Amino acid sequence: MAPGTTVAPADRREELANLFQGWAEPVQNLIKHLNPLETNRLEIGDLDPLDRLVRGRVALLGDAGHATTPTLGQGACQALEDAVILTRYLVTTTISIPDALQRYENARKERTANLVLKARKRTGIIYGKDPAATESWYQQLAQEVPSDVTGAIADIILTGPLG
Repeated sequence: MAPGTTVAPADRREELANLFQGWAEPVQNLIKHLNPLETNRLEIGDLDPLDRLVRGRVALLGDAGHATTPTLGQGACQALEDAVILTRYLVTTTISIPDALQRYENARKERTANLVLKARKRTGIIYGKDPAATESWYQQLAQEVPSDVTGAIADIILTGPLG
């Protein structure tokens, strides 16, 4: 949908029923039983990768440093990686805190920027900006075996600092 599209809370269940028409029964059941007045409807967005994650003695971690769309399921994962790497550099520094923070930024900036941009690209595909691309993606997903999906997630993890 176009940015800024709104739907009255009372109409959210109907909107979901229309969007997910023909989906599996568990999805239909979930929609039937939700209270539309207690359901949030948020636009999906991200931020461009930042030029820096560190300034002086301040470091940005998680969404503060690399807000991303949820399409790769990596938001919390990247925040945990940030924490592990930052801790590693702070505990092992023999020079200074600013040096440890700079090493943290050097270790995290490229990886997190790449994941933000990869998630942005996926968002453009799966959320209907190009209906043909979206349909193609869902057809491909329907034919994938579960191990392909978990394998793709594992690849992201294993190519990172915890792999």
